[in-house]
Parts: sequence; C-alpha cells; structure tokens
Amino acid sequence: MILIISIFVCVLVTVIYYFNVNNNYWKIRNVVQVNYAAWDFFLGKCSLPEVYRNIYNEYPNEDYVGMYLNSKPVLVLKNLEDIRAVLKDSHCFHSRGYYVNDKEDLIDNLLFMNDYQRWKLVRQKITPVFTNKKLKSMSHSIYQCSDNLINYLKNYQCEKNKSVYEKFNFVAIGSAIFGLDFVTKNALQSPIVNALCKPLPFFHRCLFSLKLIISIQFPILLKVLNTKIFDDYKNLILEVIQKVSKCRQETPGKRDDYIDMYMEIQNDESIQDASGYKVNIDQFVASQAFSFFVAGVETTASAVDYTLLELANNKHILHKVHKEIDGIFHEYKELNYDNVESMEYLDMVLSEVLRKYPPIGSMQRMATEDAILPSNLKVNKGIYVIIPTYALHMDTKNFEEPDIFDPERFSADNVSKIKKYTYLPFSGGNRTCIGAKYARLHMKIMLAVVLREFTLKSCMYRVTTFEPNLFTLSNSNVQYELIPRLKGV
Repeated sequence: MILIISIFVCVLVTVIYYFNVNNNYWKIRNVVQVNYAAWDFFLGKCSLPEVYRNIYNEYPNEDYVGMYLNSKPVLVLKNLEDIRAVLKDSHCFHSRGYYVNDKEDLIDNLLFMNDYQRWKLVRQKITPVFTNKKLKSMSHSIYQCSDNLINYLKNYQCEKNKSVYEKFNFVAIGSAIFGLDFVTKNALQSPIVNALCKPLPFFHRCLFSLKLIISIQFPILLKVLNTKIFDDYKNLILEVIQKVSKCRQETPGKRDDYIDMYMEIQNDESIQDASGYKVNIDQFVASQAFSFFVAGVETTASAVDYTLLELANNKHILHKVHKEIDGIFHEYKELNYDNVESMEYLDMVLSEVLRKYPPIGSMQRMATEDAILPSNLKVNKGIYVIIPTYALHMDTKNFEEPDIFDPERFSADNVSKIKKYTYLPFSGGNRTCIGAKYARLHMKIMLAVVLREFTLKSCMYRVTTFEPNLFTLSNSNVQYELIPRLKGV
C-alpha cells in the first residue's frame, strides 16, 4: 500500500513539475503571457482556433501573445509581417511540429508533414496532378458524379446534409483524382463509400485527438509505445490504388490523373530526396491518396454546409446565386471547368464562406532553429508559433463587420483592398495548399448542381460555437431545409 501511494505521489509530483517548469517562459522574455488558456479546449468546451481567437481579441495592442499547450510554450502571432515571415521562411519554420512515427509510412510521407527535403520531393511529384489542363478533365468527372448527389438528397432527406456531402466528396475525389468508377447509379450507397464515410465512434475520435496531442506534448512517449495514428487505412488504400492501376494497364488510354502519375513512376522501387532519403513508391502513392481524402472530404463538406446555411439566412444573396446558375445551365446545359470559373458571384459567395468559416482555423509551425521575427522577437529552436487564421478573418481591422455575411468583400472592386496575410483559407507562402484550386472547383460544382435543383427555406439557426477540434471549425448541428425548386423558377 505504501509503495502504491509512493508511486502515485511521485507520478503526481512529476506531472505537476512537468506542467509548471516552463510556466514563466514568456514572462522572462517580456512577452504578454496567458496561463491555462487552452483548458476550454481540453475540457471540450470549444475548438482550439476559438481559443486562439479569444487570446487574439483580448490583447488588441500586442504583436504576439504567449500561452501554453499544457507545458509547451506557444506564441500566437498577430503582427502581419511576422505572419508573412513565418509562412515564407522555408528554412526555419517548415516543420508543423508533430512527431510522426517513422514506421507509420502512411503519414510519414504526407505532403503536410515535417521533413523539408521530403516535402520538396513530394510537392514536385504532386504538382503536375493539379494543372489547369488536368483540372478541366477533373471538372467533367465531378459533374458526372453529381446526379448521385441530387438523387440522394431527394430520396434520403432524413439523413443530415453534411454526411451526404461527405459521401459525394469521397465519390467525386475518387473519380476525378484516382479514376475510381463511381459514375454509376447509387454510388453514394456503395459499401466502400459507407465504410469510409462512417463517422468514427466517440471513443475513437477522442483517441485520435489524444494521439495528436501526445505527438506534440510527449513525442518520446509516442515513440516508446510505437503508436500509429492512421495505419488501419494503409492496406485498404493501397489495395484500391493497385486495383485501379491494374485495370488501367489492361485498358489503353490516358486520363491525366493521379493514377497515371503513379503508373509513370511505378517501375522505380523508390524515389529519393536531396538528402538521400528513399521513399517507397507504393508508400508514397498511398500517403498522398490518403492526404487528399483527409484534406478534402470533411472540410469541403463543411464549407458547402455553411454556404447553404448562409444562403438560407440571406435570401437576396440566394436569389443572385440562383440567377447566375440558371443562366449558366440555360446557355451550356452542363458544367465544365470554363463555365464554372465564369460564375463570379458564386465564387464571391464561396470566398466569403471560407473567410467566415476557414477550413483550417489555425496553422502551427515549429522553429527548427533560432529565428528573429520582423517585430524583433527571438523565437528559440523548438518553440511553436501559431497563425490564428480564424481570428485574422474575424478581426474588424481586417474585415469590417466580420460577423455579417457579405460576398461583396470579394468583388472585383473590393478584393484588391484586402491586406495580404489577413485572408488565409488555404494557408499561404511557400506551403499554400496544393489542392486549393481543385477544392474551389469541386465546391462550386457541388453548389451549382444543388442550387439548380433546390432552394432554401428561411431559417434562424446561427453558428455561435464549434466542436472541440484541433484544427477545423465543425458544427454538426447546422440546420436548414432544402426545398425542390419548381421548374421554370
């Protein structure tokens, strides 16, 4: 009994020491410090981007504010020159600061992970997948899948709209980027779509968040326990890609998509970065396939969901969108890359949604060596800096009346007035999201086909808070009602 009590006391003292050892880190550097700010997130009261926004707003005259994620010193940036420097500095701030188990090759080779030389290699290989020429081809695939979306919305109205959009996103991304044969009736009901889009049980969501937090707070523990975050998906993704590749080899013809890129480099067992590190081809391809689904399915579904909510609450904007979409379908009958890009008002609406509800509410970087910010603050190696995207988008200094949904902010006359680095829906600098153009194209096609068939009943639901996520601004309680449009209306 005494031994158990002694062990408990030792563990307790160790934990208390660990969480307080850096408690004055920012004070001794003359940086405004906020203690325990992240507890609302850890207690499940709000998202981490909301925590950063609260800190951002509390200190309007500061260039930066120091805080802690448990024991880790974190610097929340506010000065736009500092933000620019961090986003553009590939040398000191290329790391996201998450420990990755190097035995978990599914995420060890992701485009958004830490190693700079490997990131350059992956970026070089993936960039050709998203040229304008290939986006034009992808737009056709996305549109071909859209009948599934409309039929599903008409026949399964009891299901939450966002979950339907997630299923469509999986189908459209699978078809457009990976050449999966989803242009069939009832594709949204296929077993593979239902399996991969099935919401994780609460326990698994908590476990996933815990693993990510451990990767920041206790990376040694993650390594000792040999913990893997995503490995369950590896075999499934590899199997799907290899099957599609085999079918493509048996059927002559090019689609200029991700699978064609895979087939071009498949004869090599590995590719090599500038440091000499070799990446297995199959692992590389599976990693990027996984990242496209992770980055694209939930975030674009949320953006479409928020767009329709805002249109339901702003009938005059909805009327303009309907008018523009109807004009396009009257002239062209079906959507393609060029006529989707010509829908300027829909693009303005989407840009405003991405301002008010950015896909990634905050960005994290870790200094890989000592650095001096333009505001003259020294950031030591290993310190985390936060770019509070959501806070920047909702700052009255950057956007007048930010809570008001106003697409005119992004009109041809006004968009040039937006200050650089105040609008970052897809990050910025050297590591801007490589799939940003595809994501916008995908979402505009979704919105156009839905709003061609449906209008929206006025609703009073307003988003006031978000779920306690690390990065995203999700709200599963978004409510609006889709109503079939009368023909000719």
